[in-house]
Parts: sequence; structure tokens; C-alpha cells
Amino acid sequence: MATVVQSLCLGLLVGALTLACSHSVVNRPETPTDGCELIDHEGGKTEICGQPQTIVAIGPNGLELLLALDVQPIGYADYYALPFTDFDQPQSQIPYLGERLTGPLKKVGTWDSPSIEAIVQLKPDLIVGSALANQAQYSLLSQAAPTLLLAYGVEDEWQTQLRQLAKVLGRSEKAEQVIADHTQRVAATRKQLRPYVQNYPQVLVLASEQVEQAIALENSDSRCGGLLEDLGFELLAPDQIGTAGPGRNNISLELLPQLKSDWIFLLAWSTDFSNVETEIEQQQIAAVQKQWRENGIAQSLPASKTNQVYFHSAYVCRALPGPIGTELILEQLQADLLPPVNPTQ
Repeated sequence: MATVVQSLCLGLLVGALTLACSHSVVNRPETPTDGCELIDHEGGKTEICGQPQTIVAIGPNGLELLLALDVQPIGYADYYALPFTDFDQPQSQIPYLGERLTGPLKKVGTWDSPSIEAIVQLKPDLIVGSALANQAQYSLLSQAAPTLLLAYGVEDEWQTQLRQLAKVLGRSEKAEQVIADHTQRVAATRKQLRPYVQNYPQVLVLASEQVEQAIALENSDSRCGGLLEDLGFELLAPDQIGTAGPGRNNISLELLPQLKSDWIFLLAWSTDFSNVETEIEQQQIAAVQKQWRENGIAQSLPASKTNQVYFHSAYVCRALPGPIGTELILEQLQADLLPPVNPTQ
């Protein structure tokens, strides 16, 4: 997605920021003032004074880490342009993370186009943003409040970021508990899935919005691909692409029959939110699921014939690379691959 700053309002916003903010962190000191700390992050160095209480999260990966630390923000910008004026009922409005929110949030634009004006009105004392999407707005955001930009934390990077946020928020003990729980959860799932891994070791991890137009092959550098490898599965890819390098590569639909996968993990997404009453998981996968079932090449694959193609929202794998996203993925895999538990046994 292209980063957008609304140029028509830029001059007005700069003026508003100058008047509305009691502090400015654009000209950052080399050493912190008394009672403050300089925090290194992807955007540079930011001075944090005291323990932030009112926080704006730009992007689901930042919100995920805050919620993992039991911190409730006051404003939020999602990855998608969700069709809500504000998140007054976040439990049903914000994908996957909403059920962990205890109160309403102010909507402050989107991940790659946050509303500086809306953020200023909230008077936050910390903004958690994305290095991938918010570098262009960093100067303006920093005038609204001290701003930390986080990298997209695949593998163990999210743990570093969680510890960094926890230090700022006075929740270091909670961060260590979250990391320990994550490690234990992955190990337990690896053990549970071992029989399935032994019988069906080879997996294709695919992602698509339009099956016949474009399919991406996710590899070990992607969030879900790396997690499946950690669980013992072997990721498949054509020789000319391989399973290392960038997290995903486009692949021709016609190449899939060459890859004799035991099963397929298919990540789907949709930017059509015209029916906001639909449950988010089903809304995200419905179109791709239909396209797959109507495509002759897709249906010729062994995994399709044995009903071992599992559809899930790409949002979880791509937007939530931390502990909550991992927990959701592991729950999905257990539901997909393990035999149902008979409560009478």
C-alpha cells in the first residue's frame, strides 16, 4: 500500500500540532533530560518522560503487542479501511484483536494513512507506529506525542519489540511471562502435531485474493511459513523459487501440480467490506474458497482430492506476527489437523 499524507491539510495540521502539543520530539537531545529516557527504535531516538498512559496504536502489529502486555490504547488505525466512523464496539469491529479490548477506541485513519488531526485531538503521550508504513509521517506524529516505530517483527523480532515496549510501559515482568507462554505453547503444539507431521510432512503455504489472477507462495521467511517449519513441516516450492529469501513470491497456478504437497494452508483476503455483518474470517475467505473449488487446476491437486486444503484469513499471518497471532494460528492448525476430541471419552 502506498503511504499517503493528505497534502491539502498539511499546512493546517502543522499549525495545529504546534499549538496543541506541549512537547516536541523532532529535535531530539543526545542525552535524556532528568526523569526521561532515550529509546532507540526503527525511526531513530525518542525521549520518553514518565510512564505513558494514553496511547495510540497505528497498525495491528502495534496493537497486538500492547494487548499482549494488557495495555488498552485510546486510538487505533487498522491495516484495512474498515467501514466504521469509530470503534465504538471494537469487539465486533476490529479483526481478531477486538475481543481483547475493554472499551471504545477512536479511529485514527488507517495503518498507512493515519489521521494526524484525529491523533492530536486525543492528546496521547505515546504513539506506537510502523516503520514500514509511517516513516513519511514520523515528523508530524512526533510533534503530536513521543512516537516509536516498530519493524514488522517476524520470527523472534517481536520479542525484542515487546521487551522494548514493556520497559517503556513498566511491564517487563509481563513481557517475560508472555514470551515464556509463547515458547511453551509452540512446544506443546509441536508435540500434538507430531503424528500428523510424520504422515503428512509436506505443505504448500499459498496466499491469494483472486486465485486465477495471482497466487503467492509463502516460504520460511514469512510468519506462517516459518511457524510451520518450527512445527516440523517441510515447505514446498519450485526449484527456481526455493523456500528461502523474501517471505513470499508469486507463483503460476499451472506450477502447482508439480508440487506434490500432502496438504495446503491457503491464506485468503478481501478488501470488500460492503457486508460488515459477516464474521470477519468468513468474509475474508469466502470468495477465494469459491474460486478454488471452481478451478480445474486447483481441484486436480492431491490435497484438494483428499480435502486437505485449509482456508484462513491472511490477516492473522501477515498483520499479527506476534504472540496473539501465533496463538490464533496454532489454534487454527489444531482444529484443521487434529481429530476432534470426543467429550464422552
